[in-house]
Amino acid sequence: MQILHRTVGSIQQYLCDIKESSAADRYRPDRCPMCQARCCLLAHGFYYRTIVHVEFDDSIPVRRYLCRLCRRTVSLLPDFVLPYLRHSIIIIGLFLVSRLLVGRSLRESAQAAFQPSMPYQRGQFWVRRFRQQAAGLCAALAPA
Repeated sequence: MQILHRTVGSIQQYLCDIKESSAADRYRPDRCPMCQARCCLLAHGFYYRTIVHVEFDDSIPVRRYLCRLCRRTVSLLPDFVLPYLRHSIIIIGLFLVSRLLVGRSLRESAQAAFQPSMPYQRGQFWVRRFRQQAAGLCAALAPA
């Protein structure tokens, strides 16, 4: 299971912070999100995933924890990364603003998102997925 983890600063700051030995205790969840046990989650190493950001195209470590009770792992995914997507929220956001709000073409929107050689199918996928989830996003962002 992946949990979005609030990060402060740039990707470079995240890379410096995540490797510190105290970071395992500092960001450890207080309970297992799957079995809700309040047992201590054990630091269980890292896995690496690639990310494309404005000036970054490489892999980053993602901290994992193991629940002692249910024996499942929990990953703390930084909040600038979306689960199962390679491109950062910033890149996708720049593209969608350029395409949907400004009305630029797919190619111009890709250049605005610092992805000049991006295939147009990826842009169409992002627009289609955003439109499918727009009503839910509006409801979640509206004041109560």
